[in-house]
Amino acid sequence: MKKVYTSVICATLLLASNANAFNVNQAVNAVAASNTSKGVESNDLIGMLVSQLGVSDKQASGGVGSILSYAKQALSSGDFSTLTNAIPDSEKLLGSAPKTNDALKNISKDNSVSGLASLASSFSSLGLNSDMVGKFVPVVMDYLKGNGKLDAVAILAKLFA
Repeated sequence: MKKVYTSVICATLLLASNANAFNVNQAVNAVAASNTSKGVESNDLIGMLVSQLGVSDKQASGGVGSILSYAKQALSSGDFSTLTNAIPDSEKLLGSAPKTNDALKNISKDNSVSGLASLASSFSSLGLNSDMVGKFVPVVMDYLKGNGKLDAVAILAKLFA
């Protein structure tokens, strides 16, 4: 009789441990899926730039960050806020922009020439030609349009008009 109880207890423990392992695996998979979906959302713009323009992830992130850095200097705080709210991970992207000459960073809203020179300099330090700015902006605008962020599209269009 003792053998029967021992066998039942062992079988119960085995089933319980397998059930717990299954639940742990389910939890791990659920967390991984959750993190992946969050990452995809924030990387959609970068993915578009990489696939459409043939740039690296670092160049795409740095390019968008450079555009945001230019926008921060050239736009009102309200317009800049609208733009950054429309682009996921905009703070992280801003941080990926190359550091530029301090003299060029201090742009007034009326001095778009030095601002564009700073933007071109940022792209150059990423290993991109300055003409890539003109290729990045339409892709960013398409991304924003596709996400229904038409107010941010209008702001970018005005900025690069």
